Amino acid sequence: MRQNKNGSLPRRALSAAAVALVLSVLVTSAARAAVIGFQALEHGGTGQQVVPGTGKFYSEAGYDFTSDAPVHNLATWGTASGNYFGSTALWNGDGTGVTGITRLTRTDGGAFDLLSIDIAELNLAGAGIAGVTFEAVFSGGGTTSANFTTDGNRTTGDLSSFQTFAFTGFTDIVSVSWLQVTPFIQFDNVTVHNAADIPEPRAVALFLAAAVLTLALAGRRRAPRRRTADRS
Repeated sequence: MRQNKNGSLPRRALSAAAVALVLSVLVTSAARAAVIGFQALEHGGTGQQVVPGTGKFYSEAGYDFTSDAPVHNLATWGTASGNYFGSTALWNGDGTGVTGITRLTRTDGGAFDLLSIDIAELNLAGAGIAGVTFEAVFSGGGTTSANFTTDGNRTTGDLSSFQTFAFTGFTDIVSVSWLQVTPFIQFDNVTVHNAADIPEPRAVALFLAAAVLTLALAGRRRAPRRRTADRS
């Protein structure tokens, strides 16, 4: 890297270094959010396929989905199915029209934030506009809930059939559950964030160093230059 005559780095290089430090901290923080997309469960055919194992449990990206009802399975629809809307999605039900509860938790039992979820109705008997209520349990006790209503629009093979719903206040929770009832829905792109993922000391130190460096450079740019007195 080019240096000034006195061995110091040019101001422009220092500014670039400060920006790089800030960006590295921001990127590290953003990387901790995970989007659970169920692509590992994709399969062909026109029917549904129960998740491997007991059919009551699926794990991805450090998070677990569980069917609490003993007679209900977690399943996905084949890519040639009328219920496939361009992306593999999970649903809780066996097609018999009975209800089931889906529960989301972290595999290690830790707290997390639920940021958003994509929902689409299924082309089953009684399909139509669906209302879904999500209930979360905070790590320190207490609960919160959110109710979302779909628009009823769905087209086979079309990703626009999914609606993205954002959660407010679903932070530092240990579980969230929702009831599967007619009309049935499937869900995809569950965006979560580990609540314990606060900036590490090293990341904080880098951020503070970048902030100090940026302020120092800004101060140097604002400081007026001293005029050299004319010698007679």
